[in-house]
Amino acid sequence: MSNHKKVLLIEDFPIIQTLYSEPLKSHGYDVDIASDGAAALERVAENSYDFILLDLLLPNVNGIEFLEKFQNRPKKTKIIVLSDFSDDKTILKAKKLGVDKYLIKAENTPSQLTEKLDNFKS
Repeated sequence: MSNHKKVLLIEDFPIIQTLYSEPLKSHGYDVDIASDGAAALERVAENSYDFILLDLLLPNVNGIEFLEKFQNRPKKTKIIVLSDFSDDKTILKAKKLGVDKYLIKAENTPSQLTEKLDNFKS
């Protein structure tokens, strides 16, 4: 058992999976990847995570549906939306569903994201 914080990255594009997961891994995070919301729901049923990085535009089960189905999450699990959707309606809905932070992909480099996780305060 490692002392590393566990991250579930829910992202459907392999290049973006790599873009975000590699800096996290090199910073000491244990990273699991789910390519859609359905796979993510299976992962959270089997594992405990410190952080969930959630894209909203996903195949099968989208990010909002994932949030609706993952209402009984452990208190220690922080959910951070990482999306290109910046409309107020989507942001408000995600926050109502318990998202801890809502980040716009285009405004956050992978190293900035890693830094935000390192300094995360709920």
